[in-house]
Amino acid sequence: MKKRKIAVVGKGTAGSQAAAYFATLIPEFEVEWYFDPNKPTQSVGEGSTLKLPNNLFENVGFTHGDLKNIKGTFKTGIYKENWGSLNKSFFHDFPPPQSGYHFNAVELQNYLEKYLEDKVSIIRESVSYQDIDADFILNASGVPQSFDDFHTSEYIPVNAAYITQCYWDSPEFDYSLTIAQKYGWVFGIPLQNRCSIGYLYNDNINTEEEVAEDVKKIFAQYGLTPSNDTNSLRFKNYYRKQNYERNGRIAHSGNASFFLEPLEATSIGFMDHIQRSALDIWTGYKKYDQANEDYRKLISQIELVIMIHYAAGSSFDTEFWDFAKERGIKKLESQRGDEHLFNIYSSIKDVQDFHLSNSQISEYGLWWAGSFVQNINGLGIRDLFQKFVN
Repeated sequence: MKKRKIAVVGKGTAGSQAAAYFATLIPEFEVEWYFDPNKPTQSVGEGSTLKLPNNLFENVGFTHGDLKNIKGTFKTGIYKENWGSLNKSFFHDFPPPQSGYHFNAVELQNYLEKYLEDKVSIIRESVSYQDIDADFILNASGVPQSFDDFHTSEYIPVNAAYITQCYWDSPEFDYSLTIAQKYGWVFGIPLQNRCSIGYLYNDNINTEEEVAEDVKKIFAQYGLTPSNDTNSLRFKNYYRKQNYERNGRIAHSGNASFFLEPLEATSIGFMDHIQRSALDIWTGYKKYDQANEDYRKLISQIELVIMIHYAAGSSFDTEFWDFAKERGIKKLESQRGDEHLFNIYSSIKDVQDFHLSNSQISEYGLWWAGSFVQNINGLGIRDLFQKFVN
């Protein structure tokens, strides 16, 4: 019997992961992978949640020993500083023996391309996903040209990033940095040969020049030497109105589907959810209208996970933080009546230690119960959270 065909479009993190997922785990499908080899890919470092190491192992046999091939490091958690008013700093720790990864996005994409060379049909040319002849299509072709088919977030307060690469001989820490600053917040992603420092801010409130000056405090704090390798980005926070279309035949992933700022590194986990839901539709286990509803619920949950940080405020009294805190509280208000959120909060509201969190309720916004415990305690928002959840 002739195999049905899945076409994956795009070589970014979403496209390369999807090609590996469909090719190595789903033998009843033929997989074609289309991408433009001349299209530049993002070269900033990235961090993952706990899902990536397991997915890479299942899909391509990737082990910890392969981290060197993607200039990656272990991610044991997220260090947070200057958030809220209760604690100067705290850790969002990952539960042992699990770990996430920090990785060079381009190196990971190249690693997966090499692995899949003789396992899928790779077509290195620029194509429109709408012109492809295949039974099913996963479109991961990047940021859309038009946002007519998208919703934009009315809550997330940042829309720009100033990124600097700081080169070093070896990693000096094994966790991500998430540091609230005067005009927004700063991420730090430690790779084997460099640390990627990115300052997220709102360019309607502050200028790139202000941000470039303020980030020098982070370089000094961590003894980092900034290079001239910098990048300035402007972005929308958005998601599709219908992520699975034409009766589920077409699914969208990566930036072709959504972009929400990287505060909790939720993109990788959401990409995984999308490709699994697409396969459930294509194999008859899920209706595409249910998959779209699940998509909308998860994007709203992820947005809440991001926005509770802003609802907590920071140690800075600035125009940005007045705006960000107001947006965070409005997002919390919008979730009144969310039964799933109420149930998971009820299960951990008296728990102070995250390792005692054994809620059997499924995760919320890609957070498990222990993540809620650590962040509600660390951000100092138990009373605020309870006000809107109950």
